Amino acid sequence: MQKLSRFIALFCGVISCIFLIINIIDILTGVISRQFSASITWTEELARISLVWCVMFGASSAFYEGDNMSVDFVVRILPDGLKKLCRVIAFMIEATVLGVLIYYGSQNVMGGWTMRSMALHIPRAIPLMSVPVGMSLFLTVLISKFFTKAD
Repeated sequence: MQKLSRFIALFCGVISCIFLIINIIDILTGVISRQFSASITWTEELARISLVWCVMFGASSAFYEGDNMSVDFVVRILPDGLKKLCRVIAFMIEATVLGVLIYYGSQNVMGGWTMRSMALHIPRAIPLMSVPVGMSLFLTVLISKFFTKAD
């Protein structure tokens, strides 16, 4: 389980960096093209899409590395038994929220295949897929970390 989690985190980190590079190049292209009064219409749309995909992949990698935000100052002072209970409750809440995001994100994607984006003319489902894909990877890392620590 730990190897799977580590692989997903590394994969997500690399993909997230690729999307960040695409985003930076795209924004620079848009800025430079405006300086020559030749505005490229699709740069803003690509910037939004690449940033969303970057964040969705980056979330899994950040969670694996422990870079997620949490308020745990109360949990740290609890006895071991209550710490374990809090950990199980937190896992159940996180897994439920991710499951809901995956479900509704997938439903949203299904309706997006027939619509096209304004500038790039790609199916709207492609940017919308970032939520179920990213949250599925996040859930896999969450489950892997939970059961690895439980052993």
